[in-house]
Amino acid sequence: MKKPFLAALLCSSLFWIAPAKAQTHHDSCATPPCTIISGVAPIYLYNSAGTGQYALSVATAANLTAPAGASIAWICVEGASVRYRDDGIAPTASVGIPAAAGSCWAYGGPLSAIQFIAQSGSPTIDVSYYKSN
Repeated sequence: MKKPFLAALLCSSLFWIAPAKAQTHHDSCATPPCTIISGVAPIYLYNSAGTGQYALSVATAANLTAPAGASIAWICVEGASVRYRDDGIAPTASVGIPAAAGSCWAYGGPLSAIQFIAQSGSPTIDVSYYKSN
């Protein structure tokens, strides 16, 4: 009877002596001191990666021109629906992923491979670029 009791006592004392430590988030920054947030999971902040593309015509298949270091794009469609592909193959008015006029979304795929084309009408797209910390 003493062995199970001693084992339980030992295990419970180890629990209190060496509790698990929570994750600590360290921002990357150019000049210390950097932001350190103890006891939380990582927080990803997105900062502008530079100049975006606005009122980009997609009458024919159009690629994005992302600034160096950009990893995410915020894309909005205006005027009419478009289609896009991100596999390096140009979309057509009937082949690709449709996106309705007025829709906006974050895109984190291969920025150099995504292409857009008008599904009908004369749509444009607006794109802002971001990089993560």
